[in-house]
Amino acid sequence: MNCRDTESLILAERDGTLTKAEHASLSVHVASCPACAEFRTNLSAAISDYKAVAARIKVPDVDEAWRNLLVRLHEEKDNSPRKRPAAPVLWFAVPLAVAAAVALAFFVNRPAGPAPTPSAELAFTPPPYDPSTIAGADYVEAGDPNASTLVYVDKDSGWLVVWATDVDTKTSG
Repeated sequence: MNCRDTESLILAERDGTLTKAEHASLSVHVASCPACAEFRTNLSAAISDYKAVAARIKVPDVDEAWRNLLVRLHEEKDNSPRKRPAAPVLWFAVPLAVAAAVALAFFVNRPAGPAPTPSAELAFTPPPYDPSTIAGADYVEAGDPNASTLVYVDKDSGWLVVWATDVDTKTSG
């Protein structure tokens, strides 16, 4: 038996799957091979350490942990105060407060007596209304040179009106 076969037998021994014949041949080889004996010793020491550490670890009960979590969640939900959303209240309160402030400022800053008449030098008189200064056209170009074009500025409204008509070229005359 070689060391490679012995290694797999040592691992099988760890799992507890060796037959009596395999166990006997393993014992004979380990007694004569110091490397396999050391491997067997190291493996059994590692397994012992693993079992000791695993025994110290406390694994929580999953069902109990789940029940505790649900209880905590329900307690937090029941203890939290119900809050009304503030947005609808603010939609009305803020504009009303602004309107009240504007109205208050308007009435508080209002003079107590009749309005003073401005003196002649402080009075503002707007310049006379001249529609021609508002709108005007120096040049209007029609698409057809034979077209009839009329430009008119309305003196009352100040509108600039442009009429352009096409001349019918098939007129008989």
